[in-house]
Amino acid sequence: MKTEVVNKTIELNKDLELMLSCAMRYAMGRRTYIVGTFCDYVKSIMQDLSLITLERMDQDFDDFAKSGNSWGDECDRETWMRFKMELDEMIKKRKEQNDR
Repeated sequence: MKTEVVNKTIELNKDLELMLSCAMRYAMGRRTYIVGTFCDYVKSIMQDLSLITLERMDQDFDDFAKSGNSWGDECDRETWMRFKMELDEMIKKRKEQNDR
């Protein structure tokens, strides 16, 4: 059986951004590869996400942290903390750009 590789481009729109927010909520607290996969993917497109989505992710992160839930294993917690730093930096950058 021959498998054909097809490269497709998916438009980044409000629905896809909402799906990414849902994926983040799913990945929080997991102890699997999904944590790194999610964080790496979102970091690679973070500059293209809307400020609304970035702020929603930031709020979800803060809500999860306040709830006292476990971030998973230590490697997962470290991945989430690096993600949060980059998320905060991007939000700050966007807000500074909007002030100009």
